[in-house]
Parts: sequence; C-alpha cells; structure tokens
Amino acid sequence: MSKQIWDGGAAFPCEQHEIQDGSWNQSFDPGMSLRDYFAAKFAQAELMTCGVPGEACEALAEAIAQTGETPEQHMARVAYEMADAMLKAREVHS
Repeated sequence: MSKQIWDGGAAFPCEQHEIQDGSWNQSFDPGMSLRDYFAAKFAQAELMTCGVPGEACEALAEAIAQTGETPEQHMARVAYEMADAMLKAREVHS
C-alpha cells in the first residue's frame, strides 16, 4: 500500500459559478495541486540552470550522473522533493 502524500490542496481553487445560460456549472475541478504547482516551478528553474553554461549547470549534470537516473527522472524526483519540503515549511510557519 502506498503512503498518502499531502498535496497542499488546490493551487488555484475556484468556486462553483453561473454559466452563460444562467445555470450553475455542475462539476468542480480543483485543477492542479499546490504540490504539483511547486514542483513545476522548481522544475522550470532546474531546466533554466541546464540552459546556462557555468558552475551550476556542471554541478547539476554531475549530480544527475551520480544518481544513475536520466535527467528527466532526476529533475522530476528532485522537483517533488522540493515541493514536499515547501509544503512542510508552510505547515511550520503558518
């Protein structure tokens, strides 16, 4: 059985709203979770690091090589680890 991961709830929650014909929408889709949002933001930053030659890019390439993961696997894993740390920090500081 896999452990339930706290996702922080909806990143951009929205309430039920009236649609053009005057009725109310019948479905509520909370969209991406806050965890997914944090991970996406961190992954974007990691990708930008790869695109700029220098020490940060070299360090990232070395870290990836040491794990035996593909760059995609490494970045996805690290992005969610960072997202989990950000969610935990929110609990402590709220």
